[in-house]
Amino acid sequence: AAWTQNIPVRMQPAVPPPPRTIAVAPAAPPPTRVHHTPKTQPQAPLSQGPVTFSNPTQVRPRRSGGTGWLPMLAGLVVIGGVAAALWWWIDPLDRRLGDGSEVVSQAENDSDNPTFSEAERARKRELRDRTLALNVDRTYLTRLTDQLFFEQNPALQGSPLTDQPQDEALRAEWDALAAANLDLIEANLSPEAQEKLGRYSPADTDRWQRQVNELNVSDNALVDLADARFHQLFPEQRQGGFVETPVDQIWFALAQNSLADLQSGSALAEIQFAPGTYSEQLEGTLAPGEGQVYILNLSAGQLMRVNLQAPADSTQLSIYVPVPNEATPHLLADSGDMTWAGELPQSGYYEIVIVSTTTNPITYRLNVAVDNVENDIINPVPPESQ
Repeated sequence: AAWTQNIPVRMQPAVPPPPRTIAVAPAAPPPTRVHHTPKTQPQAPLSQGPVTFSNPTQVRPRRSGGTGWLPMLAGLVVIGGVAAALWWWIDPLDRRLGDGSEVVSQAENDSDNPTFSEAERARKRELRDRTLALNVDRTYLTRLTDQLFFEQNPALQGSPLTDQPQDEALRAEWDALAAANLDLIEANLSPEAQEKLGRYSPADTDRWQRQVNELNVSDNALVDLADARFHQLFPEQRQGGFVETPVDQIWFALAQNSLADLQSGSALAEIQFAPGTYSEQLEGTLAPGEGQVYILNLSAGQLMRVNLQAPADSTQLSIYVPVPNEATPHLLADSGDMTWAGELPQSGYYEIVIVSTTTNPITYRLNVAVDNVENDIINPVPPESQ
């Protein structure tokens, strides 16, 4: 075999990394999004003596939600949902928030304001009609555009735009930003996700966890796929929040799309080794922000080597264990490392997650090799026989 060398050694278990942490969004801006802290797993040597491979028993361990993102997320969504519900009740479509955080909402709604030029009224009517055609809630689009407008114009925070000529250029900037948001939504979200924007709740995340676990995939993998797409669309929002701001609802919409990709098989594949073989080579192409999940059912004590070949600084690689715990939350998480090798700590479905972090399409090659050591110590070859 390709792993056999002259001096066999005892295989040592891989040292587990420290527990994975999730950053919690602070009360004051800027908020923080669920973010996997990169962990680097020390590489253990592979067996250096003859080995044999045997297919493991099909073990389907129950996923532990306690180490994932959804329990923490649910509590924060409840808080955000209550706040959002109050906003919807207090602030109808044609009114403004008193704190000045969304003071330009009138800029999108006054499509018949006689103070505006005919060109501006036509522009606003076009925005209104396109929003309706996409089934995007107009209040949500207003809030999203307000958020991004004030991030680009912080000096205007708390200063309402008027319908007077001196604010005409700012109103045009706001309208252009709203149109760009509709472009982004239409190009990147399914019709179902477009319609749901502004209304994601804990019920959605609970359902997603159950559905993704039925595929032998963890919620961590789903987060990786959604993060990659979100960061590609909003690189400046890399430390974004959970649901405190309108832009965070797009993250949830992307998560819904990612779940659909896993369910359809377009972003999920199972690696199965043919009898008598111990390695598999897979190739694929990823568009910017895309990801792919591979699962494989293995046994504790087996040796695995994973090698990813891709352009430099273009991907992140994660390897998740069947039942994450405090001692071993993962083998790799959001890592720039291209190789991991070691002894597997658990039996069940392991996940290999590859996501693109570059702005160009990439091709990759994934090599996965597994063997099964029947004895703790492989008998060394006597020196005289070498």
